[in-house]
Amino acid sequence: PSFPRPNAAPPPPQAVRCVMLGAARATRVAHVLRTTQRHASHGPKTYGKGEFRGFTPPHVPMWQKRVGEGFATAAWLWFFWRCYHDGGHLVGM
Repeated sequence: PSFPRPNAAPPPPQAVRCVMLGAARATRVAHVLRTTQRHASHGPKTYGKGEFRGFTPPHVPMWQKRVGEGFATAAWLWFFWRCYHDGGHLVGM
């Protein structure tokens, strides 16, 4: 700490104000950084309870599940068909 010199003039008000604002700003920034720090393996502690942490999945009718499985099957069959016919071109044969 620096001690005041007996014959030193007081600093101008603007300089004092800037120093005080700078210290307050630094304190706010340090507080924000300290409170918003998150670790990758530590999620929020108060995010619901139960199997899906408070999320209830919507009910999907059976016909929509079957249509989705049908389209997924068609997409995979198309993919395998294209690999069978054009696979050699993809790997440079």
